[in-house]
Amino acid sequence: MSQHGFDGRRSRSRYTKSIGVKRAVLLVGHGSKIEGSNEAMSLVIDELRRRDSSTLFQTAFLELQSPNIPNGINSCINQGAQEVVVVPYFVQTGKHVVHDIPRIIGEAKAAYPKISISLSNYIGFDLRLVSVIEDRIKEACKNPSR
Repeated sequence: MSQHGFDGRRSRSRYTKSIGVKRAVLLVGHGSKIEGSNEAMSLVIDELRRRDSSTLFQTAFLELQSPNIPNGINSCINQGAQEVVVVPYFVQTGKHVVHDIPRIIGEAKAAYPKISISLSNYIGFDLRLVSVIEDRIKEACKNPSR
């Protein structure tokens, strides 16, 4: 078994249900001890599911919350995914984006050589985010007591 929990075998849990998906997307956040901290990620996942019902969308966390990345990948595979795209939900470059997540994905690829597991770029800079920040500035100016 690898450092992060990959043993290369699919779980045979009685809770595993194959839904016949070919592609899964695992949106990976940092994780937090604060209750409700993953609400934004859940809303993103809900919207992605609304837009593409043929893809399995799930969340996972680097630390502090469940499922962790290995369990998230295992879950996708156990539900029939032949392709797993891991998307780091991070806006800044850092140790997790540069080292930790790629290392975990490398272990997953080694554990599941017959499954296509890929790592997308993290969110980082996107011109569309500038509009969101402008909206937040306007909101703050309308409600300065916040």
